[in-house]
Amino acid sequence: MSATAKSNPKSSKYEEDNEFYGVLNEPNIGKVVLGNYEFDTWYGNAAYFSSQGPHSILGYEFLNKIVTATGQKGKKKVIDQITETESIKPKNDSLWLDKLYVCQYCFKYTDKQQFMGQHQAVCPLNTRFPSIGKLLYRDDESPYFITHVRGFKHQLFCQNLSLFGKLFLDDKSVYYNVDAFDYYIIYGLDQHQDSSYPEENFVPMGFFSKEVLSWDDDNNLACICIFPPFQRRHLGSLLIEFSYALARVTPGQFRSGPEFPLSPYGKMSYLHYWSRKLAYILLQTFKINEEFNLSSLADITGFRKEDILLTLEYMQILQDTGNGNVSLSLGNFNQWCTENNVDPLQEKTMLNPNYLLI
Repeated sequence: MSATAKSNPKSSKYEEDNEFYGVLNEPNIGKVVLGNYEFDTWYGNAAYFSSQGPHSILGYEFLNKIVTATGQKGKKKVIDQITETESIKPKNDSLWLDKLYVCQYCFKYTDKQQFMGQHQAVCPLNTRFPSIGKLLYRDDESPYFITHVRGFKHQLFCQNLSLFGKLFLDDKSVYYNVDAFDYYIIYGLDQHQDSSYPEENFVPMGFFSKEVLSWDDDNNLACICIFPPFQRRHLGSLLIEFSYALARVTPGQFRSGPEFPLSPYGKMSYLHYWSRKLAYILLQTFKINEEFNLSSLADITGFRKEDILLTLEYMQILQDTGNGNVSLSLGNFNQWCTENNVDPLQEKTMLNPNYLLI
């Protein structure tokens, strides 16, 4: 679907768009308002809109209008009427919608600020502590919580969460068929909340999803997203560590890793985590410049062998011994640690295993 708005909303673009609905080359929503934050979207998401209606009207609003009016006239006439009279062109021609308001608790959405204000005041998830899903990690010192939400049990919440995540994940494709997925939501205290609140609430700051019955048994994560206002807090590393802790108690996932392809942000988060973990393991377990075994590393870390090899190549510490074997370069290893400010004698982790509830 093209992300470019057409001057004539009644053109044949609907037939053209339906074939590639959901495929966008650029963002189609300008900004997102989430709680007290307003920020740009990274990628387009056509699933917020109906494939039959004008791009300037959110899908649920368009369908509500159809349901209200179809008793009086034919569906096609209703669509034409709505398209002709209510399609509002955004200020930016490349956008379908200038601003989207999203509930910071349940991820319901609207393009009307007053509606969001009314909703958040009565949102059932607007509570001090997470009130949806099962608590699997509770760190009162950080403080961060991680909850487990089943897609089939909380469909609307997971659908809205998936729709929101697509604005920041290029390759995410599941929005509505959430029954086969579990979601793991990380909650934290928003230090920038309005001081008029009687108490601070824990709010969702990111999530990862996991397919319940994955085609590949060694996939312990489908997609991961930390929302833009809460990035640079190492929450991605915390969720990644948690995913491996969860995999260790999941049959068949002792050696596991994320589903590929990863988003650019996700790939960098994993390489950051894998490389620091491996630096500590390599120094503690193996002697530099001697042969090593990927299987042994996989057994110690729980990482897949291909992920380990990818990380060692990323660190640029492999060297060919000339006899068909590969060893580690001490010089390159020390250089990588220096350039990345890593002390291989200390293993820094975000996850406290004492707070796991799995």
